[in-house]
Amino acid sequence: MYGDASWLDTAGRLVIVFFFTTAGLLNVTPAGVKDHVGRMKQLNVPFAAAAFWFGTALEFAGCAMLLFNWQPALGVILLMVFTVASTAIFHRFYNYDDPFKKKISRIAVLANTGVLGGLMLLLQNVR
Repeated sequence: MYGDASWLDTAGRLVIVFFFTTAGLLNVTPAGVKDHVGRMKQLNVPFAAAAFWFGTALEFAGCAMLLFNWQPALGVILLMVFTVASTAIFHRFYNYDDPFKKKISRIAVLANTGVLGGLMLLLQNVR
């Protein structure tokens, strides 16, 4: 087992798929859809409902591709695009006046930056 990182790759993929699938399922509840689409409209995202569902499709498709090891590099790229786009849309910390909201949003940007880094490492492993 020493020197064989295949179990780490499998575990890492499963953790990433779990993270995005769980977040996605929470977002597609009726309350989650209403909240996200409403916030996107407030942020002047064009075609907010369509953009929400397109992003959700990217998220779930990327997870499925990783889970079933079918075109996993493309699956990782879909998750990277989803992460960057959703961060840019929802975590505009520089627009908040409230220090607490600014701090929470900045932390979310930093966390998503870490997720993006993990996805980049995974992309290297699946190529």
